Amino acid sequence: MPKHLEYVLEQASNLELCTPEIPQPHQEELLLFHSLYNYIPTVCICVDINGNILSVNQFGAESLGYVPQDLMQRHIISLFAPSDQQKLSDGLSNLLIEPSVNKINTWELRLHCPNSEITWVKVVARILPKQGRHLMAEGENDAEGNYNPKNPVILMVCEDITEHKRSEDSLRESEQRFHTMADHAPVMLWMSGVDTMYSFFNQSWLDFTGRSMEQELGWGWLSGVHPEDRDFCIQTYKSAFNTQEKFQIEYRLRRGDGKYRWVLDTGVPRFTPGGNFAGYIGSAMDITERKLAEVALAESQQATQRQLEEMEFLNRLKDEFLSTVSHELRTPLTNMKMAIQMLGIALSQQPSSLLAAAVSESELSKANRYFQILNNECDREINLINNFLDLQRLDSNTKPLVMETIEIHSWLTKVVQLFQARHHNCCVHNLSLTIAPNLPTLICDPFSLERILIELLTNACKFSPSGSKISLTAQESNGSIQFQVENYGVEIPVAELSRIFDKFYRIPSNDPWKQGGTGLGLALVKKLIVYLGGTISVASQANRTCFTVELPLVRE
Repeated sequence: MPKHLEYVLEQASNLELCTPEIPQPHQEELLLFHSLYNYIPTVCICVDINGNILSVNQFGAESLGYVPQDLMQRHIISLFAPSDQQKLSDGLSNLLIEPSVNKINTWELRLHCPNSEITWVKVVARILPKQGRHLMAEGENDAEGNYNPKNPVILMVCEDITEHKRSEDSLRESEQRFHTMADHAPVMLWMSGVDTMYSFFNQSWLDFTGRSMEQELGWGWLSGVHPEDRDFCIQTYKSAFNTQEKFQIEYRLRRGDGKYRWVLDTGVPRFTPGGNFAGYIGSAMDITERKLAEVALAESQQATQRQLEEMEFLNRLKDEFLSTVSHELRTPLTNMKMAIQMLGIALSQQPSSLLAAAVSESELSKANRYFQILNNECDREINLINNFLDLQRLDSNTKPLVMETIEIHSWLTKVVQLFQARHHNCCVHNLSLTIAPNLPTLICDPFSLERILIELLTNACKFSPSGSKISLTAQESNGSIQFQVENYGVEIPVAELSRIFDKFYRIPSNDPWKQGGTGLGLALVKKLIVYLGGTISVASQANRTCFTVELPLVRE
């Protein structure tokens, strides 16, 4: 290309360019250059030292909403928005300070061209070099060989960045909305980038820590984490970061007043619309109160566990004591019972003449009465000790069950006959037995069941007037065998019904016949029934009391 064709004014037509002085090949090259200059898809403007437009390409003028001739000698500043005019003026002035063809300035400016769709442009400006001695103004070469004219021409290339700026504005607006929302969120929020560094903290976080955004960014936030938790936080975060998975961690964070508070921090990975990993977004919430409650609960549970262990120890001591005492009591009682039985045999024999002479009939009657008292009280004491031992075995689940198949009709008849034989002197009541026909067999421990029914019948005899009716019935009910012991002439006060199965509990003023008792009979009955997998209930009203026992036909 000829040296004097470095730049071409827009006013020159193709004919003017093709003068006879210019050889044909150069004319063609000049026309090609002119065409490229006019239709290159960007805005190219040349201005003089005063900012007046010397040249603008065809594509550029049309993009700005003008024809080239409209822009000739127009001041370049007028094409830009008032808010950016001073910035452009300062930039051009800076370019002309110690001008050099190697010096390039770049700005992003807003246009003010009413007929143009372009709003924002990126301007790249430089001094246009001039070559060809006949086109040069006065000047001289610098140390690097670049010519520095007194009246340089500035080339400005303007790239349309409107869409880019709109995207930036949209992104900025989106980020602003996010920041506004995040700053008003009731929890502490943070964000990190693909470099693992934390890049954002909302106002709640900054208010909590009492630190600035600059102090917290990057890894600055770690200075507020308790030293004992710091390594664990880093390890958890980086491990999740490497796998791009959600994580959750509890640690102590220093509050603005210097106190450490427990926080629950949850991080969730972020991804761009294209699916690329963009870092993490997380939230942290103060859980100190929950942690304190957990600690208090744990301490309470430990204290409760210690109390339970202590109670179990005391129960073992109690059971061992009762077992020892019961054993020690049974040994002399056994001897006493044997002696009483021998005394009964002696008293039942006819006295010899010598004895008859020495002992009067009244004294023999007293001896028989004393013997009966000794015998009854000895039996009562033996029953008390036996009940103690049985209750102890039931409480510790050491009483063995001997399960057998019971044919209820024949078995229950024998139990009632045995009861009547043993209590024919004290039980003077009208006892009736009713057994429903075709009852299925019952798999149960017959010895425990017999003891239950005997105890209920004995209670009915004790607390019913002589000659009153006592009934025992057996029937099937909802997959169970139901036994009912019912007596008449006395009832249990409603307020006492919930306590009659307690150990040693006896109903006040409910023993008009002074039958006495250990207070363990019904407690033992209930324990045995529960041990057999059954239930017991009691109803008492209208001068009638009925105990109902239900035992399942099929044991689970």
